[in-house]
Amino acid sequence: MEKRYAQIQTVIPGPKSQALLQRKQQAVPAGAYHNVPVFIEKAENALLTDVDGNVFIDFAAGIGVLNVGHAHPQVVGAAAEQLSRLTHACFHLTMYEPYVALAETLNEKVPGDFAKKTYFVNSGAEAVENAVKIARYVTGRQAVVAFEHGFHGRTLLGMSLTGKVMPYKKGFGPMAPEVYHMPFPYCYPCPVGRKNGRCCMANEEHLQAFFTTHVPPEQVAAIIFEPVLGEGGILPVDAEFLQLLFAFAREHGILLIADEIQTGWGRTGKWFAMEHFGLAADFTVTAKSLGGGLPIAAVTGRAELMDRVHAGGIGSTYSGNPAACAAGLAAIRVIEDNNLCERAGRIGQRVREKLTELQQRVPIIGQVRGLGAMTGIEFVQDRDSRSPHPEVVKSIQKRCYEQGLIVLKAGSFGNVIRMLMPLTIPDDVLEEGLMIFESAVLREIE
Repeated sequence: MEKRYAQIQTVIPGPKSQALLQRKQQAVPAGAYHNVPVFIEKAENALLTDVDGNVFIDFAAGIGVLNVGHAHPQVVGAAAEQLSRLTHACFHLTMYEPYVALAETLNEKVPGDFAKKTYFVNSGAEAVENAVKIARYVTGRQAVVAFEHGFHGRTLLGMSLTGKVMPYKKGFGPMAPEVYHMPFPYCYPCPVGRKNGRCCMANEEHLQAFFTTHVPPEQVAAIIFEPVLGEGGILPVDAEFLQLLFAFAREHGILLIADEIQTGWGRTGKWFAMEHFGLAADFTVTAKSLGGGLPIAAVTGRAELMDRVHAGGIGSTYSGNPAACAAGLAAIRVIEDNNLCERAGRIGQRVREKLTELQQRVPIIGQVRGLGAMTGIEFVQDRDSRSPHPEVVKSIQKRCYEQGLIVLKAGSFGNVIRMLMPLTIPDDVLEEGLMIFESAVLREIE
């Protein structure tokens, strides 16, 4: 008999999770939402065990944070060893070597055939804010262009840059000024569609029209974009459109910020998603899997731009914590030593192969798409109208966790299931997770 990794022994949530949920309701604000009503006690690689002893296969990886899996021994060992020697010093007061070593590593790995420098912060949103600060400082311009459906964080500037209202922006205004949103080349529901295999947005007229009607290019400090929308529904950017965008930005002195927070560190089959497009941004922001599970984020940019900011103009008390830096160095070694970039490509190929087969049998699956081990499954009312079907996604997610699989919702309309399993997931665990997902979808349409 084949081993089953998912082990559900109670109703979900189990009695201990139910008790903790009651405590949570008394102690934690309702806005701190949860997708899955369980409390995790321990985790290893791609398996999560809750307080009731239920074991789940993890296709979410802490929202893309655990490319090297949960509690990887090398990451845990490096962090523990560092913690035994130095827990905190504040790099802006007294310095420590792991910060410099990790910066050197990012300067080498991040795309761009130019000298780079790296500054560490605590979260992806903070990295985004600092990249924008630096871009505004060095250009003397104020405006920033972002994209509809994009996600860049929940801070004031982060949510202002984010191209989705609910739940990130509703009721939290006014937004930060001088932020403009351009449509993202989202071809599947587009009424125009692709012409001769080309996205209707991939033309100079489209860009000229935007900068004619929204903001003049000479006032724009930076354009920020995700090479693959994550929260927006796993949408790889159109390559021709991105080429045009880079050319336009260069012509007008606009800096480019690649948000590789979710796409970085092997997730798409390369170290960074921008390598698929043969382009390098002026600034690259990273976080999530950088720390192997510990909180750390980074801004890596052209050295001559990063050096322009006056001393003390960028900084944070906890940024580049020594234990997080040590964990980051270990996580990068794990990716490198285990060829996890290549592994991500194989995972993605298998996942989309399986889901494309499922799509042929399930008319409410409108599109299966992705890059490397980032996969999105878009659910629609029907394939003719392509109208979003968020209700079925919520139901499928529930069916999945009740059978022992954790998946994420995504998309501006809540109609996409996002798969971001650890790149270290064993093949048999991956296959079991896909089997559970298939079962949940088929039960939904019975």
